[in-house]
Amino acid sequence: MSLAIRPATDADLPTINAIYNHYVLTSTTTYDLEPLSLEERQRWFAGRAAIHPVIVVVDQADEGKVVGWGSLNVFRSKPGYRFTVENSVYVHPEHQRQGIGSLIIEHQIRQAQELGLHAIVAGIGAEQAPSIALHGKYGFVEVARFREIGRKFDQWLDVVFMQR
Repeated sequence: MSLAIRPATDADLPTINAIYNHYVLTSTTTYDLEPLSLEERQRWFAGRAAIHPVIVVVDQADEGKVVGWGSLNVFRSKPGYRFTVENSVYVHPEHQRQGIGSLIIEHQIRQAQELGLHAIVAGIGAEQAPSIALHGKYGFVEVARFREIGRKFDQWLDVVFMQR
């Protein structure tokens, strides 16, 4: 694989949505319970400010196929939180454990610095040990653990908040 990162475009949205919806249906990586429609994904993308970029990782050896994506998102809507973002990192299920998540997080950290942001927060399901380890590798530390605040697949779920 020959990987590159670029800003996401409207043309990437079907693949971004397919990757995301895989996790909606199969894991506790996200607490959405139903797949998002393409129209919902398009609204999400269109409504973003420049300070909340979406990126894709593409395999240049495979005609630019999107193999992962990430975004910096609004952490809270109150203006006092404007220098803090929450990150999202999603890797195509066929391309896990190939360094794609690391590329995304490294890029997000650089983007956040370039955008003048002060903190990145990650809300991660406590059972998602690989994601917790990945964030820890890049200087995120656990700052909170909320017990049983999510519910999916008929189970109560804990959420770990990490911050960099």
